[in-house]
Amino acid sequence: MFPEIYAQAIAAESYGLDQVAGGGYRKALEFLVKDYCISINRDAEAEIKSSYLGVCIKKYIDNPQVKLCAERAAWLGNDEIHYERRWTDKDIVNLKELIMLTMNWIHSSILTRKYADDMPKDQTR
Repeated sequence: MFPEIYAQAIAAESYGLDQVAGGGYRKALEFLVKDYCISINRDAEAEIKSSYLGVCIKKYIDNPQVKLCAERAAWLGNDEIHYERRWTDKDIVNLKELIMLTMNWIHSSILTRKYADDMPKDQTR
């Protein structure tokens, strides 16, 4: 669902719907992060689905780059949906950058794991 939700947030932003676009980006982030958490913790799928985003980031993500970017994206995403902003010097541009960083780190993490599994050290020549 991440690509669909993210595309709708982009569309909302392009129509000048800045009060709803941020919430859309926040929702997209939740799907991105939870899908990643489920992919690396299949036995905890039900718990991940029912947990808050912040709990999932803290409990199920070990990669420090993914964790750092996802955590900060969640903070800014929460600013987009809560009454009072905590990060007054940041905006939706920063949120989108952090979502992109999170997505790129997740992609790198998945590819790294794939090659580590496909090319184990004990099989070097």
